[in-house]
Amino acid sequence: MPTQSRITPDRIVLVGVFLAAIAYLQDIRYDFILDDIPLILMDETIASWRNWKTLFVNPISPPVSSMFPVEFMTVHYRPVYRLWQMLNAQLFGSVLPWWHLTSILLHIAATILVYQLGIKLLKEPWTAALAALLFAFHPIHVESVAYVTASTDLLVTIFSLIAFLAYFRFREEGASPIYFLGSVLAAAMAMLSKETAGMIPWMLVAYEALRPSISGVPSGAWQRWKQFFWTLPFFAVVGAYVAVRTLLFGVNTGPGPGGSRWAALLDIPLVLILYLHNLFWPFRLSFFYPVEWGSEWTVLKAAAIVLAMVTAIYLWIQYQDRSGVRLQLLWAAILFVPPVLGVYAFERAAWGQDRQVYLVSVPICLIVAALLTDRRLPTKASILVSALVLAILLVDTVFQVPRFSDNAAIYASALKVAPRNTLAHGYYAEALWSYGRYEQGLREFKIVTDLLPKSPGAYERYGAALAQTGQDDEAMAEYAKALHWSTSPTALRAVVLSEMTGIELKRSEFQEAADHAREAIQIAPQTLNYHSLLAQALSRQGHTREADEEMRIEAGIRQRYVQEQRASKN
Repeated sequence: MPTQSRITPDRIVLVGVFLAAIAYLQDIRYDFILDDIPLILMDETIASWRNWKTLFVNPISPPVSSMFPVEFMTVHYRPVYRLWQMLNAQLFGSVLPWWHLTSILLHIAATILVYQLGIKLLKEPWTAALAALLFAFHPIHVESVAYVTASTDLLVTIFSLIAFLAYFRFREEGASPIYFLGSVLAAAMAMLSKETAGMIPWMLVAYEALRPSISGVPSGAWQRWKQFFWTLPFFAVVGAYVAVRTLLFGVNTGPGPGGSRWAALLDIPLVLILYLHNLFWPFRLSFFYPVEWGSEWTVLKAAAIVLAMVTAIYLWIQYQDRSGVRLQLLWAAILFVPPVLGVYAFERAAWGQDRQVYLVSVPICLIVAALLTDRRLPTKASILVSALVLAILLVDTVFQVPRFSDNAAIYASALKVAPRNTLAHGYYAEALWSYGRYEQGLREFKIVTDLLPKSPGAYERYGAALAQTGQDDEAMAEYAKALHWSTSPTALRAVVLSEMTGIELKRSEFQEAADHAREAIQIAPQTLNYHSLLAQALSRQGHTREADEEMRIEAGIRQRYVQEQRASKN
């Protein structure tokens, strides 16, 4: 058999997914990181199959008890994603290599689905194979694959692609209606994996709009409108999800950008350019990016936005005879909507996260593959350029994976790209602290207060770290700054007051301790430990009866807390 006949698109894709798996296998020796700890190691819900029903009535993070003065900032309702974590927990416990391996397997599955999608829409197996390899090797996917908790992006992509492929087979190939029902079910699974799946109905609308030119089926005006009826069940899935989520948790849009949500509208094009930059030039990827990249206009950024628009229009005109490519242009525009709307949900320092574009990269890879294999290009040049691009992406991925070896490495690498990102400094400080590197941690906490001179939270955390190392005088100074910038009766002010009370009790400053404890109780009367702190101060002042009353109140709060915990597990 000639060598050429043995090299097929299918085999090339299999070799590609094998190479991608090898590149990612280095992460099997890494520990749990970031949200892996609270969502996997510390969450008892996923430890038993008996708790599976609770995943459908609770957010991915456990609800905050009324006994603690903590505000739960964002609600993510993703029960299928949590079922995936439960499955891993049942099979592997907390043995990490297997968790990493399942994420790699999900990435491989997504790559194979991208290949199938390319075959169906682009009608050219070699172009589809190239798109699959671009997807498999792209460094922007490292965050989604190496970070176990980010498997939500892998799951929503897999279910979204299954939903479309089943829908395509029903509409184009006359398959059984079971495929249509399977498509709706897959869309529901995607919706329950991550909110990004809310774009699936619009992806299908775009497909139906171009379907006559894709399939070559002539249709009149009524027939054109009628074909959109098939998308209605998918809109119903999204509507049902929104209704259930709102019923369970109310309306929650996240902390926002820290200012006017309307003002953030002007930042959407900048965030889009940030994502496009990282997709097409993935060489300074980071867990966090400089705030100014997504919030400060420059002449160069304005030119980049114009260039992106002109390029999209040019490709739309250039590929008027290839509706599959046009569909990918529409899909890219549709799938970019959730990531860029993150400006309304997240604070500025968290904009531009790589994992947000895992699904968006599917149409991008298909478009790039179509360009690289364009028939108007010389075949040898196309092969050479494609091979070079793939080699660069794969090598870059190999070097990107170690960024996720541990929490300290993640934030240290982020600070090389975003040296003034306050979230990166804050999380880096916490990571250093957890590893016992207290001197470096204190330095990072101090940097955060310098970058955020009016943030009571920054002063509180720095003060708490100082107190843990026995530097009470310095801690009290930071607490005083926190109180200065937190004049309203917030939960944070109550925390600061309670921490000051603890130091004052150590110093035998009982009157000051009692005053601060009383103010904390006035702000958050049902919080654990506040009444016991006041009881200690009163007892040391000789007010035994008042101290006993405070301890009785404390006992009642603790009892209610235990009851809440038991109820949340049932």
